[in-house]
Amino acid sequence: MNARLPPKRRERVTEAAVCPFCACLCDDLVISVDAEKNKITGVKNACKLGVAKFRSAAAGSAERTDERRIKKPRVDGEETDYEEAVQRAVEILRTAKKPLVYGLCNSGYEAQRVALKIAKLKRGVFDTSESVCHSLLYSALRKGRYPFHYALLDEIRENADVVVYWGANPVASHPRHLSKFSVYPVGRYAMRGVLDREVVCVEVVESELKKVSRWFLQVKPGGGEGEGDEGGDAKIAETLERLVKGEVGEPSRTSEPSELKELVKIADRLKRAFYGVIFVGLGVLASEGAAKKIEAILSLVETLNRAGVRFVLFPMKGHFNVTGAVQLLLRETGYPFGVDFSRGSQPPDKIFEPGRTTVLDVLKRGEVDAALVVGADPFSSFPKDAARRLCDCELPLILIDPFETPTTQFASVVLPTAITGVETGGIAYRMDGLPLRLEKVLDCDYPSDEETLKRILTGLKS
Repeated sequence: MNARLPPKRRERVTEAAVCPFCACLCDDLVISVDAEKNKITGVKNACKLGVAKFRSAAAGSAERTDERRIKKPRVDGEETDYEEAVQRAVEILRTAKKPLVYGLCNSGYEAQRVALKIAKLKRGVFDTSESVCHSLLYSALRKGRYPFHYALLDEIRENADVVVYWGANPVASHPRHLSKFSVYPVGRYAMRGVLDREVVCVEVVESELKKVSRWFLQVKPGGGEGEGDEGGDAKIAETLERLVKGEVGEPSRTSEPSELKELVKIADRLKRAFYGVIFVGLGVLASEGAAKKIEAILSLVETLNRAGVRFVLFPMKGHFNVTGAVQLLLRETGYPFGVDFSRGSQPPDKIFEPGRTTVLDVLKRGEVDAALVVGADPFSSFPKDAARRLCDCELPLILIDPFETPTTQFASVVLPTAITGVETGGIAYRMDGLPLRLEKVLDCDYPSDEETLKRILTGLKS
């Protein structure tokens, strides 16, 4: 008697898929899908955060196993259909004199372009999380005192033998960064990978990087201005710069004499580097006294290059397509974020003035009368006062997002969409500016961000 074998499952495999979790955009994933059930059955080569992003897409139907997914469109808290929700969004934006368009860092480049068209058409403000996270770096560079020594991640991987993580913990935020781009991979001048590299970490708290770091400096929190920065980021960068120049370090200017001894050793290693990189994170860029800290690190990098050592500074980016939004704005306006289109005739003049035209600034002064937020959760990420103003009942808020967030409860209109890079394709830019194509690996009932924004744009033009 012959046993009947179960029918073979139809499996669809996508190789070299791009992960849409963070700005590393790892492009070596292998995604297996049960074609009949339209369900992901395997994710290889991704970190646990990337796996969770793919797993958040359940079977492509209205019944989702992930409770975080928004099930249906909502208007004023009541479930409705897309047609009514889009129409209400159009009405809000049509009556607005100066709307805010914000977010887009978790959307494809194509959706970002449509959102920018809406901002231009309505003479509003277009901004992304770049202004919240990295504005002080741009401000320091605009002063023109220091050049920006920069490189692609591939160049860093091939050449770097000294890697510094300053105010950044990629183990938590970008888990594969060390293995793909900085510490562990084999490079042209690091043939033995980690054995040919030395890692320096400067952090406020002890992190997982301590295990792989030759030197781990735990700095005092806060500071950056005045006397409160003794032993802090700015003072460490300034001390390292003096040591690189050959000047004698003074123990009184650091928190401990033993720390100065460590800094002498680090400065010596920086000077002997064949190629070095400082990956700077939000622990510096978004901390108290960040402006002074950033300028001190920029000055250190410039001093190293003047000493004949090739050293670059690389800001760590978070959201998977924040760089795409920056690239789009630079191409269309010449500015990286926070562009105001409210002045001038047709076409409207564009204004870029950090401290006046970014999302936190216009909310603080009450300049916008409606908001279109795409793929962002400002209620959780903004300072309390700004979040309160954005979620004020008097400010109509349109939210486009695949997931429920604290911000959705304050939105006048909620439009659920497909997960970019999982349920819909698109173009995204890696943190160093390399464009990569995101593949659609699952079918779903939800429209993409691009399709939803196009419907709103069409309604505004009609």
